[in-house]
Amino acid sequence: MRATIREVAERAGVAPCTVSRVLNGHDADHMRPETKERILASIRELDYRPVKAAQRLRRQRTHALGILGPDITNLYFALVIRGIESVASERGFTSLICDSSHDPRREARYLDMLLAEDAEGVLLVPTGRVNVSAVERLTARDVRVMLVDRRIEGFPVVEADNRGASRALGEHILGLGYRRVAYISGPAEVSTAEDRLGGFRDAFDAAGVRFVAVERGAFTFESGFDAARKILRKEKVDAVVAANDLMAFGVLRAAEEEGLAVPGDIGVAGFDHVPHVPYATFLRPELTTVDVPVDEMGREAARRLLAGADDPLKLATRLVPGGTCIARRRTE
Repeated sequence: MRATIREVAERAGVAPCTVSRVLNGHDADHMRPETKERILASIRELDYRPVKAAQRLRRQRTHALGILGPDITNLYFALVIRGIESVASERGFTSLICDSSHDPRREARYLDMLLAEDAEGVLLVPTGRVNVSAVERLTARDVRVMLVDRRIEGFPVVEADNRGASRALGEHILGLGYRRVAYISGPAEVSTAEDRLGGFRDAFDAAGVRFVAVERGAFTFESGFDAARKILRKEKVDAVVAANDLMAFGVLRAAEEEGLAVPGDIGVAGFDHVPHVPYATFLRPELTTVDVPVDEMGREAARRLLAGADDPLKLATRLVPGGTCIARRRTE
């Protein structure tokens, strides 16, 4: 059976797009000599032979980039896309913007469509259950792929330091005196959600404190509301922390409906700090959260894709102490 570009990449310990760059002579100034030699050795050992028709096709420049996100109505992702598109436009590229609506089947169809449209590169915020073979069909045809915000094994990504930031948020919550804390995470298959849950757990494990409860949400207002109402009706908590701001706003609504004052009766925190969300701007007291440089994340991903970089990058975040969490008097 003929070796695939994925097999060459696995043997060399690199991403498939890195192998494509070597095959097409795009490795100058952006790759260590030892990495290139490792790839060439893997090509020889596996007797890999690229499909010539695909290589000829990829030499036809279209100056089009595909941008595929899970929900363009979510301002977090809209700002990521805006950052990508601004760099693409500056460099003379047309952007083909697609919305997977959190549906992996729709995501795979759009990836195949972008391949058919001869996109020169694709910037992908994956659903979390992405069809890896659909991504590999792009890299096998020398289409550069850069992931944004969420990881898939074997592909380059630009993301925030979600785990480190969530640990800092957890330490802040503990430092204020909260001990009976519930956490609302995102979907288990999304790397961002798992990193944020893991970082928060790191802080609590280090302090020897256990969560009262962990519920799963979908990074939406409605899922945050439903999860918070379930927690508040079953557990006695002094704080609820959500893995993003939209779910935190759902927590605030649930607390109000349960007759709980924020921050007097209960503390609430989120993660994202998207300043362009109207109800975030006018919320009083302001939400305790973590600022993620979403626009810069998109810009940096586009720059790196166009430069041919394929190493992962984590962007720094910033804790935003707000009035929804305050210092508490210890009662236990």
